[in-house]
Amino acid sequence: MTLVGVKIDNSVTRQSGPYCFKIQEELHYLTGTLLSHGNQTPIYAQIYILDTAEQLNIRRANNNLNFIVIDNLQTMLLDSHSYIGQYQYAYELIKEKPADE
Repeated sequence: MTLVGVKIDNSVTRQSGPYCFKIQEELHYLTGTLLSHGNQTPIYAQIYILDTAEQLNIRRANNNLNFIVIDNLQTMLLDSHSYIGQYQYAYELIKEKPADE
């Protein structure tokens, strides 16, 4: 999941009529840090740097979801998401650096 970072234009959202979401200036995606802190469960981009089995275990944590669908979605993501390779490469670079850098 990716969070969208925008400034909300309240002059539009506080009007009568159908809800309108208006974005001014730039649209940003908030993906979080590449490394999780301590024992936190990985989220967002952090999941893509794990091996495939670990990724599935994290995604399967919600028992209300159909595991077959989760497996299929993960396969689709791994086959088509253009940034997965970049996340994995960045993680490899980070692992090579000393902890204080």
